[in-house]
Amino acid sequence: MTEDHFTVGQGFPILRRIMTPTVASRGLELRTDLVVPDWTFWELRTLNRHRVVALFEAHRSFGSVQELDDEIRGVLSREFKRSWWRGIAYGVVVDVSTISLKPDDLKALVDVRENSRGDVQWVVLTAVDRQIAVGVHTWIEAYLTPAYQAILLSLKSARFRVTSVKREKDGLMKFLTGVADLDVAIHTFGQRVAFPEFQNDPSRWTANG
Repeated sequence: MTEDHFTVGQGFPILRRIMTPTVASRGLELRTDLVVPDWTFWELRTLNRHRVVALFEAHRSFGSVQELDDEIRGVLSREFKRSWWRGIAYGVVVDVSTISLKPDDLKALVDVRENSRGDVQWVVLTAVDRQIAVGVHTWIEAYLTPAYQAILLSLKSARFRVTSVKREKDGLMKFLTGVADLDVAIHTFGQRVAFPEFQNDPSRWTANG
């Protein structure tokens, strides 16, 4: 996809054209029945998997990460419910007028472990009129990771200045994954690990993961 497909000043159509085929490749379908002003949702729900990607055209900037986090999680928790037998995970693209938040500050938007409200695995903040995008991804690769990678690649091909950062796992997750990796190594003679960490390497970014 090249910059010829995009017109600066039409943020929502640009992002929707990027996201629609990307999330479709992961099996998510547009929720035409779910109408929330300025929001668009794609959803995959099976017996053991529930995933949602959302696009939020904010029409404004956010003065703090907490303000943005409250907006995102408030809408997601209201519109989608986590079932007791399966988790739910989200990826969110937010288009704002200006990006005043630093990439490292955005790490607070994503989760490092599953929780009762559903875990936000990644967020991409865009300012389409300024052709800037900043993405943040949690520490582990997951089902929605290829969508995150493909969205950033498409923005980069459209001449956006793209930055991507990763939120590292906390102390508890470091301990738990260390134990799990040791157990896997013992039983597979060190050939693989239980928790392959997300590698922030653009050469690995493909639509199919």
